Amino acid sequence: MTEGARAASGPASEGGEGASDQQRRKVKRALPALFALGIFGHIIFQSFNLVYQNVGESLHMLPEASLLVSLPGVALAAVCMFYDTLCDYVSPRTIVCVGTLVLVASSIGGFLGAGNFWVVLVCRIFQTIAVHASVVLVILVKYLPKKDRGIYIGFNNAAYFVSVVLGMLLGGQIDFIPWKYILLVPALSIFLLPVLLKDVPKLEVRPEPFDGLGATLFTVCVAFLTIFFTYEKTWLLLASCILFAVFVVWMKKSKNPLLTRPMVKSRPFMGTLFILFLTFFFQYAAIPIYKAIGKHVYHQHLESISWLLAAVYLICVAAASLSGALCKKIGDWWAILLSLGLMLLGFAASALAIRAGFAAVTAFMIVYEVGLTLVYTPIYDIATSALRESQRGRGVGIAHVAMNVSPALGIAVYSAVEKSGMGSAELVPRLSMVFWLMAALSALSIICTFGVYKFVGHPARTPNQ
Repeated sequence: MTEGARAASGPASEGGEGASDQQRRKVKRALPALFALGIFGHIIFQSFNLVYQNVGESLHMLPEASLLVSLPGVALAAVCMFYDTLCDYVSPRTIVCVGTLVLVASSIGGFLGAGNFWVVLVCRIFQTIAVHASVVLVILVKYLPKKDRGIYIGFNNAAYFVSVVLGMLLGGQIDFIPWKYILLVPALSIFLLPVLLKDVPKLEVRPEPFDGLGATLFTVCVAFLTIFFTYEKTWLLLASCILFAVFVVWMKKSKNPLLTRPMVKSRPFMGTLFILFLTFFFQYAAIPIYKAIGKHVYHQHLESISWLLAAVYLICVAAASLSGALCKKIGDWWAILLSLGLMLLGFAASALAIRAGFAAVTAFMIVYEVGLTLVYTPIYDIATSALRESQRGRGVGIAHVAMNVSPALGIAVYSAVEKSGMGSAELVPRLSMVFWLMAALSALSIICTFGVYKFVGHPARTPNQ
C-alpha cells in the first residue's frame, strides 16, 4: 500500500474496533430489530408508489395525488444528510427510538385522518422521514469491526429489498384492502421498541460541536435541487446553486465545519462517491422502463408486472445477503467491477432483446438489478472506512445525498425520452436508446473505477485484512 493510501485509509482501523466488546455484542443483538424497523419505515413508500392514484381518486383529489409520492420523496432526499449527520452528535438510541414513536404516531394519524387528503399527505411525509434506514447503516459502520462490516451492510441492503417486495405486494392488494389500512402497517414497529431501548448504543464519547447552520444550508440546498428535478423550474436550480455557494463559504469560515478538510481530501471517500453517483444514475428509471415494455410492447396487466417485479427483487434480496461474503472473498474493488460488469451486460442485452420476449427482458433486468444490488456494499464499505468513526454519520449522509440526487437526474433524462414519443411507433427504438445510454454509463463507471483505484492506490480487501 502506498503512503498516500495509508494516510487516506488510516482512520479505517478505528471505527468498530474502537467500540467496546459489549457495545458490539449489543449492536449485533439489536440488528434484527433495526433491520425490521427499516423495513417498516420503507414499505409504505413502496406501497404508495402503486396506490397513490387510487388514494387521490377516492378523496376526489386526483390531480394532487402525485404529491403523496413526490413530496415524501423530496423530504427524504432533503433530510438524509441531516439525519445521518445527527448520528455523529446525538445518541443513535435516541434517534432510533424517537423516530419509531414518530413513525407509529404518523401511521395512526394517517389512518384516523384518511378522509382528508392533506392530513394523509402530512402523515405520509412524517412516515417517510421518521425512520431513515441509513441510520441503521451509520450504526453498522460506527460500531462493528471492519471484518464484519461488509456482511452486515449487505444484510441492511437485503432488508431494503425485502421492503420493496412487501411494499409491491401490499400495494397490489388495493382492490381487496381499503388503502387506509396500508397506512397502519408501519405502526407495528411499536413492538420493536423494547429491544431498541435495550440494545441500540448510546454515545459514550463527547461529540464534536454540531454545525447546525452548515447542516441546515446543505439540507435546504438538496431540497431545492430535488424539487427542481421534479418540477423543472429554473428558479429552484438557481436557489440551489446560491445556497451551495453560501454553504462552501461557510465551510471555509466555520471553526467546526460539517465537512472537514480531511473528509474532502480523502481520496477513497471522494473517489467512491463519484463512482456511486455514476452507478446509481438510472436506478429510478429501471422500473418505469420495465413497466413500459410490459404494458406497451407485450400488453401485460399491471398485476402481472407487479408479481414479476416482486420476483426480481426477491432475487435481489438473496444477492444483497451474499454481497458482504463476496466482498470478503474477492475484495471490495473487484466486487465493484463485477457489479458494474453485470450492469453493463444487462443493459446492453436489454437494448438488443426488447422484442425477444418479455421473459428475456425480465431475465436481463435481473442481471442489471443484481449488479446494482451487489455494488452497494463495497462502495459504502470503502467510502466509510476511509473516515474516522466520528465522521462516518456525515459520510453516510453525503453518500445518500449522491444516491438520491443522481437517480433523480437520471429519471429526468428518462422522462424527457418518455415525453418525446412513448406510445408511438418509435417506442421500441427509444427504449433501446435508453438502455444503450445506461450501458454507456456503466462502461464509464468501470473506466472510472480503474482510474480511482489507481489514483487511490487502495488494494482490494482480502479475507485476512
